[in-house]
Amino acid sequence: MKDLPGESARMLAGSAGGNTNTTNDTSLLIDGLAASRILSISQRKLGQLVAAGAIPSRKIGALRRFSPAELKVWIECGCPTAPGSAMRVRAAREAGVQP
Repeated sequence: MKDLPGESARMLAGSAGGNTNTTNDTSLLIDGLAASRILSISQRKLGQLVAAGAIPSRKIGALRRFSPAELKVWIECGCPTAPGSAMRVRAAREAGVQP
């Protein structure tokens, strides 16, 4: 399935699937395929970044999920790839600090 123009931007903005809930940014979690499409990287590279602790994600049972809001902050922080960057990105998002 080919990405439609603007689809990634809509998903990052949290409007995928018509979800307009703006009070809770973590209400929408996406899978690795959607995250890799948003970031324009391969799923393999995404897995490497997750394993290094460079990109924020959540483990739900056996599944790995990503918050579009945290991905947006990760991008705004300059896409850091250093180990432990995910924790700093999540802390910046929770504190409301602009990168």
